[in-house]
Amino acid sequence: MMLRRLFGGGSKDKDKARKVEHAWDLSAGDFLKFGFVAPHGLSTVEARVASVRAIDLGGPHKVRRVLTLDDGGGYDMWRDDDGALALARTIGRPDVERLFDLDEFARLFDPDEPANLVLHRRAELPEFEGWTTEIYRQEAALQAYHHEQDPAVTKIDSTLADDAEAFDHYRLVGDRRRFAVEVAVFDGGRTDVTLVALMAESVVEEFWVA
Repeated sequence: MMLRRLFGGGSKDKDKARKVEHAWDLSAGDFLKFGFVAPHGLSTVEARVASVRAIDLGGPHKVRRVLTLDDGGGYDMWRDDDGALALARTIGRPDVERLFDLDEFARLFDPDEPANLVLHRRAELPEFEGWTTEIYRQEAALQAYHHEQDPAVTKIDSTLADDAEAFDHYRLVGDRRRFAVEVAVFDGGRTDVTLVALMAESVVEEFWVA
């Protein structure tokens, strides 16, 4: 579907209006609307970009620019490595238990286990329609860094940044590379589990800058 771009949020100075070619390049305060094929919770939803942060997965060419959407659902969005639009939602322990076997899931954190876990979904739940698949295979286990700054504005260097928050990053991907599960383990044991849907950018019907 052709995307409509509205520049400048009504500004009369069109020459200075900020132009955006892709949904993942939006900034805080910008808006977007998802199409019908978006996963549960985002289908036909209009959302505002609340904030932008960076995840450093290993150097300047591995910095992920993450957009947090202010839509009441706690969703994130970024451009994935293969060019897909990644839509993400973080889930709590009760939902992790409903979706996966916890003993199998815990093997992800066992240092004696090889980094090739195969994770099976226990059940397909209607509230997670469009967010999960039957089987995931581990493809990453590494140290990453969280930054509150927008990497499009501030150069990210985890070796120099005082505010960089280190965490252990795990990623598992479905066989058709349409879905992923990412896990972040922070100092103190806090663990964030995120479901990721990897989609064509056309899932965003339109977007416009503030």
